[in-house]
Amino acid sequence: MTRAPQPDRRGNRRGDCGLTTLEWLLITSAVAGLAALAVVLVQGRVSDSAERISLSEAWLAAAIHTAWAVETDARGAAASDFELWADWESHFSQECSLIAVLYAGAEVAVAHNSFNRATGGTAFDAIAVSYAAAGDEQPATASKAQVQCEVR
Repeated sequence: MTRAPQPDRRGNRRGDCGLTTLEWLLITSAVAGLAALAVVLVQGRVSDSAERISLSEAWLAAAIHTAWAVETDARGAAASDFELWADWESHFSQECSLIAVLYAGAEVAVAHNSFNRATGGTAFDAIAVSYAAAGDEQPATASKAQVQCEVR
């Protein structure tokens, strides 16, 4: 038969003074497990954010390319495609505006949307292909149109 531990002078029994080695080991491993879980969760969040940022940059690059394509199409418009300057302006302004809708998930916005006929004419004049082809992002002049579709 085993005897119960005898109290010391202060009334404490040996073995009951603190946690045993096994209890300390269990507590330490639980804390280490929680720390490892926290690291994994933070690392997952950072990775998700990085993927979101790189995906957003890819969508922005695609939107910039699409805006460039709209400008190129406007410069290359044929007289058979559009009878009047008003048709040309309306068509390409709408094409540029649709970029913001198409890439809305990446928060792409149209910064500049300017398709203006050469000055000196009216919207109901026949389109002059050479004026459209000479178009650039600067304001329209008597010899060129303004062609600008810029996203951000």
